Amino acid sequence: MNLEHLSDGDKAAVGQALRAAADGPFFDEWEFHTLFGLTRSEVRAVADAWPNVDLLSAKVQLAVNSAFNNLLGYPHRQDSVWSQWISVSRSQLDELFSRLRGRAGERYFERMS
Repeated sequence: MNLEHLSDGDKAAVGQALRAAADGPFFDEWEFHTLFGLTRSEVRAVADAWPNVDLLSAKVQLAVNSAFNNLLGYPHRQDSVWSQWISVSRSQLDELFSRLRGRAGERYFERMS
């Protein structure tokens, strides 16, 4: 995942996605670790530190990848509050995610790794 060449707007969107995943109503506690591979507090720590994080850290990369993938692909049924947490549209976040991964046309399960 290429996080090093992000614009200020991209950095803001990544931070918002991390914050939405960690603190928003999108994911129930009982399934959070299963969906993310990290605890909510681990994702929150990355969100709190963003953008001053070690971009090579496996934990940071997993937190970012999981936040994007689950916000975009998991049926969280919270679309009505999306704009309260994330200032870009779903399609804009999806496009940013594709750029970060360096791959286009992937779906939810392909984006898990």
